[in-house]
Amino acid sequence: MTRIELRPFTREEYHEFFRGYVPDPMMDPHPYHYQQTHVDRNFDYDESRRDWYPTFGIFADEAIVGTLSLKRIDRVDHKCEIGLMMMNDACKNHGYGTAAMQLAMEKAQIEYGVKSIWADTMGSNTRMQHILSKLGFRLMERIERIYDMPHGKEDRLVYCWEADE
Repeated sequence: MTRIELRPFTREEYHEFFRGYVPDPMMDPHPYHYQQTHVDRNFDYDESRRDWYPTFGIFADEAIVGTLSLKRIDRVDHKCEIGLMMMNDACKNHGYGTAAMQLAMEKAQIEYGVKSIWADTMGSNTRMQHILSKLGFRLMERIERIYDMPHGKEDRLVYCWEADE
């Protein structure tokens, strides 16, 4: 059984993730080119907003496989958004994303007092839709043809998960 861990990146781990990052062409058709100074700037920016927008590395048996963010944590309304990005196609279809999302949902509740988590995805991103449904997120809204993608217009699907009271 693979052990999944969610923890803050070190600077070197952050660089390692982006050196191996290949965008999903369905989500971003542009090739990614690693640039050390750009990654350093992004790491510093992520560190500066850790209290309301923490970013974590997803590790499978100590190997970096993705990144996950709890976005715009609102401690008054007890809500946040969640975002997931896998490093490349070799890291997909192993359950790493689902396990990381589950860990993040627990972390959001325990460490940040979150009671509702919002997520969105494109209509063609069936992987993310499957993960969200599996973890108890409900589809709240479909905004048709809002994203301009090279292959045509894409819908935006908005999901919400509510903690049991």
